[in-house]
Amino acid sequence: MKKKILTALILSAMMTASFASCGNTKDNDSSKADTNSIASADSVVTDEEDTTAEEEKEEEPTAEEDSSAADDDSSKSDDSAPEDTEPEISQHESDIASIAAYTFESGNSFSDLNKMGLANAYENGKAYAIVPLEGGAAAGSVYYGVFNSTDGGANWLPCENYREANGTNTHIALDDGAILLISTGSARQETYPVVSYLYFDGIGIKAVELTDVLAKLELTDGTLLKDAENIGVEAAYSKGYKVDLTVTDYNSYETVYEGQFDFADAIETALNAQ
Repeated sequence: MKKKILTALILSAMMTASFASCGNTKDNDSSKADTNSIASADSVVTDEEDTTAEEEKEEEPTAEEDSSAADDDSSKSDDSAPEDTEPEISQHESDIASIAAYTFESGNSFSDLNKMGLANAYENGKAYAIVPLEGGAAAGSVYYGVFNSTDGGANWLPCENYREANGTNTHIALDDGAILLISTGSARQETYPVVSYLYFDGIGIKAVELTDVLAKLELTDGTLLKDAENIGVEAAYSKGYKVDLTVTDYNSYETVYEGQFDFADAIETALNAQ
């Protein structure tokens, strides 16, 4: 009986030890699992932070890259900047420039006469000059000698003299090779400016009057130019057939008209009527 009781106690003690051992093993595994999970999470966070830091480093340009980018921008800026080039000139301007220095016996150079509106180039380098003659004014008129060149100004041939009514005459050398003449206060006693279109016809100067072209020009007070009294007209060339006009009332010395006038239609009408 005592043996049985002793055996039962020994078996009970062994079972208790076995259960305790199993419980410790389960708790240790769970603890290890929890520890591994935390370590894994920390590892993931650290990896993400490292990756983000590396990406930021890659995106942030270095000093050398900044310098290279600035050089590239400077290069692009330099490439896009327009180059300084001389303005292109027309064939007409080139022809005038090529014979500008030629001087006539009167002492006037071709360039001087061109600026005065008394010389011009036309058709393939041909040119003509209306040269003031010494003592050329007589009986309400002024006379000019006319010369023509067909070889770019190397040689000049005399042509028929040109006679023009004396007065306040403004000559304008046009881009088409002709000359526009605006006259006031001449021996014809006109009350408003008379405008003529002058061109070289191979023999001499041909004058075509632009009849009443400025007669209906309206002044600032509504008066028509043909009805105005004691006025003066100043003209400055623009381009083509456009001229800047300034009309002054000599009684008050006020500007009564200032604007640009296009003579193209009047010139075409006058030439077609010949």
